[in-house]
Amino acid sequence: MKSRAVFWLVVGLLLAVMYQRKRWYSGEVFTWDGGGYLSYLSATLLYHDPGRPDSLATIVRQHTNDSREHSLSRLGLQALPNGNYATKYPLGMALSQLPWFGGAHAYARRTGWPANGFSWPYQEAAMLGGLAYACLGLWVLRRLLRRYYPDATVAWALAGIGLGTNFFVYASHDAAMSHSVLFLWQASLLYCTARWYETPRRRWAAGIGLFLGLAVLTRFSEAVYVLVPLAWGLSSAAAWRQRPALWARHAGQLALALALGAGVVSLQFWFWHYVSGHWLLNAYQNEHFDFKHPQILAGLFSIRKGWFVYTPLAALVLTAGLPPLRRAVPAALTALLLLLPAVLYLTFSWEQWWYGWGFSTRPLVSIYPLLALPLGAVVAATSPGGPAARWRGPARAVLLACICLNLWQGWQYVNSVLPGDEVTAALYRERFFRLPPWLPPLSKPPLPPPPLPVW
Repeated sequence: MKSRAVFWLVVGLLLAVMYQRKRWYSGEVFTWDGGGYLSYLSATLLYHDPGRPDSLATIVRQHTNDSREHSLSRLGLQALPNGNYATKYPLGMALSQLPWFGGAHAYARRTGWPANGFSWPYQEAAMLGGLAYACLGLWVLRRLLRRYYPDATVAWALAGIGLGTNFFVYASHDAAMSHSVLFLWQASLLYCTARWYETPRRRWAAGIGLFLGLAVLTRFSEAVYVLVPLAWGLSSAAAWRQRPALWARHAGQLALALALGAGVVSLQFWFWHYVSGHWLLNAYQNEHFDFKHPQILAGLFSIRKGWFVYTPLAALVLTAGLPPLRRAVPAALTALLLLLPAVLYLTFSWEQWWYGWGFSTRPLVSIYPLLALPLGAVVAATSPGGPAARWRGPARAVLLACICLNLWQGWQYVNSVLPGDEVTAALYRERFFRLPPWLPPLSKPPLPPPPLPVW
């Protein structure tokens, strides 16, 4: 099995799912998080007032018939004391969607669609942009894996991550959310980190700072992934002793990485200062972390949204992948052992640990590039000539079973057979074998009337 063929298979299936649903025709793409990300662009580029992202909320309200308060809540908008509004979502997704937004705006103006930031060209462009970033992330991950494993092993690892995890849902049906973009940033951070420790060069150091900065600007909690470049390669006591000297020899490159990362993240502070007059803004006023009561067991094992329940491949990788990872990619082991508990603690300390409507635990899509390494180690160890070659058949069977289960439950989620929240054991048993409907392609909607005045 060739890794290039598997890559294109995943891309083809992602496109098939996206165009089977065509969510932009029902106007669903921007009614929640996706609209909050976009509000930066519509307010700044279309309505020429960065402090009034509620302009998009007004258009959303015309589509959903919500109250003004609910339409603002959908987009995560809050009123500021100076009369402006700010969204709780960071700036990073708006930057990543900028070229797609520009293309959609040009298309809307040319074809007569409302150039208001909400009509279907903008929604389809946001979905296609998320899909494109997800595919780029898989391609970067493939390049990383090929540095450590044979191509056949890389193929199985790509199939596992691309088809056997909830990455597949967030790269297709929910591609307008932030997770496919974060997958790309984290895969790129991992690749640049590995290359820098092999051969310290300015371009790899710049990549570390840039991609970590973009990840943090997209989701603030991604700052914990700084542990990847800090702990990469610490596979022995000698490596720990030599690390300060290595950093000292390349202090200029580290300063470059730090400057780039800080420069990217600073865009958020400048924006907050512009719209509110303050450098810091509590954007999540009614939501917070509860570090005293992390819901780690519920987050991993609950039927409501347990990561190991809906993405059992993660459990397989974490239980069987660490010993062979020590042999295959020892540089990654310490980084994974330090990062994983930190990510799980941070993720499940959020008061809404199930993260609303969605499939499996969506914030953990960011860690899949790193988990691809122990997954590849399992595949390599059970391949002919590996230390566990006798387990080749069972290992491949379990991996295929995880892929089939993920695609089946993802299909159920996309077609609302499996709810995105409030799942109980009884409901799960009742609907596990229920066949989702195959929705026929929707026809292109008629040209809508011009929108009402924004304000």
